[in-house]
This record gives sequence, C-alpha cells and structure tokens, in this order.
Amino acid sequence: MNEIAQNTVLISGGAGSMGQLVSSYINSRDDFTQSAIHDPNYQGQEYKIYKDLTSIEEDVVFEFSPASVVNENIEALLKSDANIIIGSSGVSSEMLSKLKTITDRKVIVIPNFSIGAAYQKLFAIALSDKFNSVNIFEKHHSKKQDAPSGTAIDLVNSLPSELNSHEKDGDFYQINNVNNKNIFSLRDDKFLAEQEVDFVNEYESFNLDHKVYDRKAYLYGVKVVLDLYNDLEGFNLGLENLIAKKINI
Repeated sequence: MNEIAQNTVLISGGAGSMGQLVSSYINSRDDFTQSAIHDPNYQGQEYKIYKDLTSIEEDVVFEFSPASVVNENIEALLKSDANIIIGSSGVSSEMLSKLKTITDRKVIVIPNFSIGAAYQKLFAIALSDKFNSVNIFEKHHSKKQDAPSGTAIDLVNSLPSELNSHEKDGDFYQINNVNNKNIFSLRDDKFLAEQEVDFVNEYESFNLDHKVYDRKAYLYGVKVVLDLYNDLEGFNLGLENLIAKKINI
C-alpha cells in the first residue's frame, strides 16, 4: 500500500482559539501534519517556533493571526514560497489585490470557514435583485478587534453596489457603510459569531439569520479546503465558491 504524502503545516496565530482547534484537526488527518507555529503567546515545545515569517520551510501556512497584524504577516508570506490558507478577518482590499496576482502557488482566502456563512452568502447574492434594500447586523464576542467583521465586508462587497440600506434605530458598537450598505456591529460576550442579512422591499421582508454556537462549526470549512487542496491552483476566495456546485440557486 502506498503511503499518503504529508504536507507540513505552519500555523500563524496557532496559540489562539481557532489556531488550536485547527491544529488538533490537522493532526488527525493522514495527509497534513503541523510541524511549526508562529505566535508570541505560544509557550510550548511541541512545534518548531518561527519568530517571524521568513525562511519558511513548511509546505503550507495557515494564517489565523488577529486583524491587527494579519496584513503585515501576509506581506511577509508573499515573499516566501509557501502555499497560504488565510482564515483571519481584517485582510485589507489592498492586500487582497496583491494575493489575487499569485499564480505560481496556492493562495486560499476563506473569510469564514462556517458552512452556514457560506450558504448565507450564496442566498444573499440570489436575493439581491428581488429587494429594494438590505442591512447587515454582525454580532461578535467582545475580544473581536475589528468592526465590521471580515465576513460582513466580504458579503456586502459581493452584492450589487446599487442595492442600498434602510434606516435602523438602535444602540450599536459601530455603524459602517461599505459598498452603499450599512453594517451594524455589536460586541458582547453573549455572542460568539452571528450575522443577519435583512432584505426589505415595498411588500415584504426576508431575513437570513446565521448563528455560530461553537468554534467547531468552522472545522467543516477547514475539511472542505483540505479535501480539495490538491485540486486547487492559484488564488481562491471564499468557501461558498468551493461548495457552490452542491446547491442550485
């Protein structure tokens, strides 16, 4: 029997909640294994430690660092030869444009690894020409640094620019307008990750409501990406584009 070739993995942000979850999953597979970590909060000795993201020897880098440093990290990773899977929010539009030019290795950008978020985006795109306006409400735990979330920004940028938002009262952490659409952000530890897409026209409204209760929900998307890994080339954006063939809308 032929042995399965293992891809070695460096997890950047590997000491964080998502990094630890993905680490356990990766090491349960036969085709991937974590061999290194980049995280100033990591105190263990199990993995090779990278103080910075230079001279990378691993096949794949998972980028899960906080929004405050993710663009700086990606800039460094662009100078490496490693394949890159980015699951952090806060990737700037400028950095995304740079990533789109990569053709000689795999670059996989997944703003949200949840299957629910992927299907929410697919349905929102399908509904966008049936309603007059839309609002997005994103709710996250208090430790989430960026607002609006990368998932919300990604979603509104996928909708037509001529689709606007309607007025909404309430006490919000932040209100931002992106691509002519309002994103209302809430931060409270009673939330993990939630997002509502609220469509309205003259005669009816339609609400797409998605809630994550446990970070293990994100492992579905990680599994999809790693199962398809060998078939992917160049730049790839969004879990919804990897699973879109499973649904006909």
